[in-house]
Amino acid sequence: MQSTANLSPTLSSQTRPVSGWLGVSWIGWLKAAALIATFALLYLPNLLRLWQKTNLVSGDSNWSHSITIPLVGLYYLFLHREQLMSTPLEPILGDRFTRMRVYEALAVMAGGGLMYLLSPMIRFGDSTISFAGLTQNAAIGVMALGVFGLVLDWGLGTLLAGLLLSAYGIFPGQNDFVWDMGMILTLFGTVLTLCGWKVMRITWFPIVFLVCAIPWPPLVYSQIAMPLQSLAAIASVGIMNLFGIDASYGGTKIFMPQYDPDTGLQLADRALNVAEACAGMVALMTFISIGTAVAFLSIRPMWQRAIIIASAIPIAIMCNVARVAGVGILDLWLGREWSEGFAHKFAGMVLMLPAFLMIMLVCWIVDHIFIEEAELPARPPASSPAGSPASPPAEPTGGIA
Repeated sequence: MQSTANLSPTLSSQTRPVSGWLGVSWIGWLKAAALIATFALLYLPNLLRLWQKTNLVSGDSNWSHSITIPLVGLYYLFLHREQLMSTPLEPILGDRFTRMRVYEALAVMAGGGLMYLLSPMIRFGDSTISFAGLTQNAAIGVMALGVFGLVLDWGLGTLLAGLLLSAYGIFPGQNDFVWDMGMILTLFGTVLTLCGWKVMRITWFPIVFLVCAIPWPPLVYSQIAMPLQSLAAIASVGIMNLFGIDASYGGTKIFMPQYDPDTGLQLADRALNVAEACAGMVALMTFISIGTAVAFLSIRPMWQRAIIIASAIPIAIMCNVARVAGVGILDLWLGREWSEGFAHKFAGMVLMLPAFLMIMLVCWIVDHIFIEEAELPARPPASSPAGSPASPPAEPTGGIA
């Protein structure tokens, strides 16, 4: 443990650095800077490509939320800085072979094998993508991770798995998403190897949260967006019917009747296409990220966090349906210059506020719908004069957590 004193202090005065910043010695900061520089140099092509894809000026608007993901992770670490600085480093170097490690590795390998056996059952509509093949490759990777964990322990094993996944993403996979996932897995393995499980219990969320910032492969993105396009068309027609508009749908198109203003005769139906950009994928990814950030930047049980994150999916879908229906109503009542101009560009931004408020409402509900009773410890008996019996201890009372 003495060898790690330069990186993180323990509660012992002998291991606390004499000088430094935020409880870390200057030598520790130099080591951390060298490690960060090495990692950035290794994955420099990924970082440059991700910046070009996600920056707010010239990047893809579908992934404009990605730039905030690492910032949320850094803020999470800042909130937990005292706990992080007081946690001792326990590097995992594979020098201890335990029975639990064998059990864990066998469980991971068994999970990968089950994924491989179930992969032929995976279907996604009429997709041209072999999701079964993708699942088989993922299953092989999970089984390999179990083997690495068994042989090298989970620190070095995860680090090696991340490097090999990155190499596969370069060639023969030639897939930027796989390459980026390898980068995140390598980061996870590096922190786990050098710091241990106690530190990983604090830092796992900012690392795993980076997955939300990685752009998906275009074909996968399109296959997921297609059902959302159809759902937006169907639900929007239902809303427009409630407003007395005799609208109908076919596939991803919305048809609305038109009438000649002079004769009142019905003309050809006006058709609006719910394009892939209107499928709600941007809202879906954005609000899953927002819901995840809100859930983890507050102190709450894991089951509450899961509910908040899951609630972001229907909230994003509802807001997108409202946006599509609103644009359709404006197109019919005010003309196409309104529906394709200001309203089409800014309707999504207008709905950001109510969507965020709905996520906060979910937080309020999960905070108040379950009230836990905490048993307070019994107070010690009060001292009494000699010869007089001591008063009995007070009965414990229930409290509201």
